[in-house]
Amino acid sequence: MNRPAFLLRVRTRWLFPLRRARLWVAAGISLVCAGVPALGQQEGNQLTQFMLNTYSYNAGFAGMSNGIGVSALHRQQWLGMGKGTDQKSVAPNSTFLLADMPLKILKGGIGLEVASFNAAYFRDMIVKVGYAYHLQTSFGLIGLGVRAQLESRGLDFSKFDPENASDRILTGKQEENGIYGDVSVGFYLAGNANYFVGVGINNLVSHRSEKISYRPTRKIAVNGGYTFSLPSLPKVEFMPTAYIETDFTTVSWSLAAMGTFNKRFWAGLSYRFQDAVSILAGMNIGKLNIGVSYDITASPFIKASSIGGAFEVCVRYCFGLEGEKVNTEYKNARYL
Repeated sequence: MNRPAFLLRVRTRWLFPLRRARLWVAAGISLVCAGVPALGQQEGNQLTQFMLNTYSYNAGFAGMSNGIGVSALHRQQWLGMGKGTDQKSVAPNSTFLLADMPLKILKGGIGLEVASFNAAYFRDMIVKVGYAYHLQTSFGLIGLGVRAQLESRGLDFSKFDPENASDRILTGKQEENGIYGDVSVGFYLAGNANYFVGVGINNLVSHRSEKISYRPTRKIAVNGGYTFSLPSLPKVEFMPTAYIETDFTTVSWSLAAMGTFNKRFWAGLSYRFQDAVSILAGMNIGKLNIGVSYDITASPFIKASSIGGAFEVCVRYCFGLEGEKVNTEYKNARYL
């Protein structure tokens, strides 16, 4: 797992008064300290269907959907793990709402993302807005993007239920929040020969706050893939994809291989380094694409979950601009 992108003021000494406190409190803090993907980490390699979430980690993808593309993705991890005093599960979950479209008047495209990340009583919200300049070349379409984002990160202390009710560290506070801004840039190439490759540089701004100490690491994300068919299987299109991310201290990566039958049904396998092996499946219904996945994870938290691993559901709809034809085939990640 990656190191956490931020450090809330949750000190180790907080755990000592919790010797006999409810397990979900310690588990919730441990999730953050471990840097789980659902909290403060929305990078694509932490999603099984990272190929459907390109704009989150690459600002250059804005407007590359060949139409107005709108999608929603939800990830639920370790469902049923623990219960708080309000009887709600403290398992991590994340939700993404994305939209992008080309704008000829700007010679490029725009993109929008609204994402939420929840684990125990930690709550994050991120809004991203960006623009990418499109350059048509002899070998494909290039997107050069820049993106601004606003982040709200917080912790609800009022939900804690420690053994010692007089402990001011855990009971003397309500909800604390920090709001930050950030900037990212990206390069994305949709090649004419059915390949795509992108490079995104994220978290360029350092943050400071009196309430919450937020220290994101600058990261480079590289993704790519290729679509091809075999003469012996003309109705099946194969698409291997990869995602690599580094902060120059650690490197994480994900690989996926998918096949689409008759341009309608698709399935595949994915591997996320030292985390999970995943099964993916979906179908295309006209301009509507639906995808699901399930992670078989090696994390110890799998024993505390009612579903074992993690699952994702993604729904995407792409409709054309007036006078334009939209390619909705599952052939290249820009068309998902």
